[in-house]
Amino acid sequence: MADAGAGGGAGGRAWVALGFALAALVASWNPLSAPFGLVVGLAAAFLSVRVLAAGGARRMGRAAFAASLVAIAASGAVLGMTAGVGRGGGSPIVEAPSAGEVRRALDAAAAESREARERARKELDTLEPPSTAQAGGASRHGRSGGGPGR
Repeated sequence: MADAGAGGGAGGRAWVALGFALAALVASWNPLSAPFGLVVGLAAAFLSVRVLAAGGARRMGRAAFAASLVAIAASGAVLGMTAGVGRGGGSPIVEAPSAGEVRRALDAAAAESREARERARKELDTLEPPSTAQAGGASRHGRSGGGPGR
């Protein structure tokens, strides 16, 4: 009697196993949810094996077991591909820019924003003139006018 609890016997447990297996299938496609798909798929496989061992609702138990195996395999494949398993020594997916390219991009951005920075610095100086201790070339924010090396 205690075994019939929430599931309502072997037929109810088969529905629960199938529900878990379908939930695992839904969660197996996405790298963020694949770990949950793997865990829920394992739980569904365990539940469906218990249903099959109990002898009731064999058709539903087999369907739950098959769906849970597909979910486990799909979740494992998604997690493996996310981790880079099987990718081999090919070229990286995203190429990192070289140090020279980064330096050129930063210099171009600094040149584009130089006028706006100078205008902002002048506005700040009209609101609060720099003190004599800061007159040595550094602004009140602790940096000199240009970027590094300027």
